[in-house]
Amino acid sequence: MYQWQNPYKKPVKFSTLRKYVELYSETDLFNKLSKVGLKIGAEVLFYVILLYYLLSDKSVPIKNKLVIMAALGYFILPTDLIPDFIPILGFTDDAAFLSSALSSVLGFITPEIKKKAKDKIGNLLNNDFDSTTTVALEKDKKGK
Repeated sequence: MYQWQNPYKKPVKFSTLRKYVELYSETDLFNKLSKVGLKIGAEVLFYVILLYYLLSDKSVPIKNKLVIMAALGYFILPTDLIPDFIPILGFTDDAAFLSSALSSVLGFITPEIKKKAKDKIGNLLNNDFDSTTTVALEKDKKGK
């Protein structure tokens, strides 16, 4: 399905990571967020926005940005391993992928990026975001 040409002009299938990287777009991300809102949970929403802001941070290496783009691309994909419309379970695979990407960039999360993410979520949710949902992230960062 997904193919690219290598230097030897032979078609090669994309790796899973590359496929999901290509699915990422800022417009599609915010379209998805407008549809799912808090159905994904405030903490997962916070992680999505954190990853979004980490993409534009110059201190994050390109390999980490590719992992972020793949995780966000997977999140955007409506027909993933566990379809999003399934109650309770629908976003568990997305959360796992996002969590994995987030763990690879924990050291790059600054207080400024956290503030931008909280402010963005506040705007998306009309200031109905409880910042206590970020407790798990604080524990993860202190544990490293």
